Amino acid sequence: MKRVIIIGAGIVGLVLAKELASMGIEATVYDSNKDVADGAERASGILSKKGLERTGINYAGAKLNTLYGAIIHAGRENLKVKVGSVQAYVLSRSKLARICYDEAKDAGALVMLGKRLSKEDVLSMKDTNTIIVGADGVISTVASAFGFPKISEYVLTYKATYSDARIADKHMVELFFEGAYAHRFFGWTAPYSGTILEVGIGTSHTSKRNSLSAFSSFIKTHAIANAIGGAEKTSGYASVIPLEVRKRTVFGNVMLVGDAAGQVKATTGGGLIFGIACSKIAASAIKNHIEKGIDLKAYERAWRSKYGLDLKLHGLLHSYYSDMTEKRFEALIKLARIFGAESFFSKYGDMDSPSLMVRRFFLRDKVD
Repeated sequence: MKRVIIIGAGIVGLVLAKELASMGIEATVYDSNKDVADGAERASGILSKKGLERTGINYAGAKLNTLYGAIIHAGRENLKVKVGSVQAYVLSRSKLARICYDEAKDAGALVMLGKRLSKEDVLSMKDTNTIIVGADGVISTVASAFGFPKISEYVLTYKATYSDARIADKHMVELFFEGAYAHRFFGWTAPYSGTILEVGIGTSHTSKRNSLSAFSSFIKTHAIANAIGGAEKTSGYASVIPLEVRKRTVFGNVMLVGDAAGQVKATTGGGLIFGIACSKIAASAIKNHIEKGIDLKAYERAWRSKYGLDLKLHGLLHSYYSDMTEKRFEALIKLARIFGAESFFSKYGDMDSPSLMVRRFFLRDKVD
């Protein structure tokens, strides 16, 4: 009987382990952290309501706040998109990780924490009866060990939380396209409650500034300084986000999923919803491989067929706004508001699927 080894006990790896164990497939997860919550808060917890509902995770215990829209800032212009229903949640990523850990364990998966594996360790695990899945993030040991194509662009982020912050609307995220600080990305604020605020910024690895330096400048801008002036900083985290999909995610009996595969929205850096969806495709591919002998390349074909277009569109949109000067972006926001973009995005916007958003616009109410 073939066994599956998953490297990385992040949320995506744990969901994959749960899916496999539920199918009766032996799944063992290895992670260097002693607690699945360690480092989980490095990633932002803003996740779309529709996407979360598709994950099958019982996430209610991780909810911190509900979001109804966003305000996009560029120079002196802004675009406000707000609807009457919940569009996203702010979740505690550490609580969500523990929920996924419990679900994986309850399904029968074996999770080995505090097990740091080198490239040599990973390579030694490879044999004809073992399927190895790298769910170990953008700096993937599995991808490096087995020679997967490299990811050429990624974002360095830094985010912090502040208590007793001044928050105008606790149900709105704010995005700041400040080219002087956020090279090829943006800054943001996300309320956890009426008084707790997450402030973050991302900058391309090609920038001359690191993320902490960019963050230090960003929080001095008028809008951010006004929100957190006198507030207490309670945490701070740096992270790395991939901005492109790897050109290949399967080599023989080795697979990549989630950030390790680059299954991330380049527009926002959000990868959890896509990563979980692709992990379920991976589980089905592994099951078919074990039971029917179907090549694991079926995973690559299946996830690209289902999500490749949306991820590509996110990449194109990121390239479009990243190549704009701040003045041009400011003019675009002004023009978009004049032509009713606020109403359009409120009615047809979709956080995860730009292709569905476009179809909804052209087909109006015919697309669910």
